[in-house]
Amino acid sequence: MSAIKRELNEVLDELVLDEQVLMQLPVVMPVTSSSVALGTLQASSPAALVSGAAEMAHELATVIDKQKLFTVIQGKKFVGVEGWTTLAVMLGCVAREVSTTEQDGIYVAVVELVRMNDGACISRASAECGEEKPWNTRAKYARRSMAQTRATGKACRLAFSWIMSLAGYEVTPAEEMTPIIEAEQVINASVIPKSTVPAPVSEPTHITASQHKLLEAQIRDYGLDSDRVQAWLKSAWKVEGFSDLSPKQFERLLIKLENWASDSYAKAEAASALSRDAVNL
Repeated sequence: MSAIKRELNEVLDELVLDEQVLMQLPVVMPVTSSSVALGTLQASSPAALVSGAAEMAHELATVIDKQKLFTVIQGKKFVGVEGWTTLAVMLGCVAREVSTTEQDGIYVAVVELVRMNDGACISRASAECGEEKPWNTRAKYARRSMAQTRATGKACRLAFSWIMSLAGYEVTPAEEMTPIIEAEQVINASVIPKSTVPAPVSEPTHITASQHKLLEAQIRDYGLDSDRVQAWLKSAWKVEGFSDLSPKQFERLLIKLENWASDSYAKAEAASALSRDAVNL
């Protein structure tokens, strides 16, 4: 019996030793294919993600074209911030203002693009407004608003420009192109070749599509009612709509929009001050 017990103990000792050795060995995990996710757009592979993005780009182009959310500049289509935020929402993301600061009349805004389901930041951008013409003469709140608008478009561009390109549009937001176009107009107006004599050009009777878009953007940024503005045009100038404005009327209307916005802002500030005084009393 002692011999049998001895052999049994030896076998048990070997089993314990083998178990200790096995515990020290590295654990090998099976390799599984990982999925790719971009907001609400998810796929099992990068190729499938691109395919899904192409389908989303088609739907995005339908919305942008139908709602006219782009501006044609030098024959190319540049999408405004409304089109970029539409793309962001389609992907389950929204823009969030981080900060807006001002120094010497120049506003700098910082905006983040965050996922709606978990609040994670997927893009962050900054933009400024107030140094270039004509914004350096605009009201402070207008410069602040445009800085935030440009930062929002840039944050969307940093994250989703490749999808906008798939949709067939330029990857620079239209708001970033505005200073460039205005600067080119100033240069072209001031530089005339000496060797050529310009032929007389008849003054256009109506504003261009770009000027029409600019009016709509200004009205939106100033927080004015587009229908009320058009009703005033019809009553005061006998003009049916923005497209029927002459270039001179366009310039006059820009000034009036700024004055109306300033009046509205002043009234709002006065009402706020009265409200604070009433609470203090």
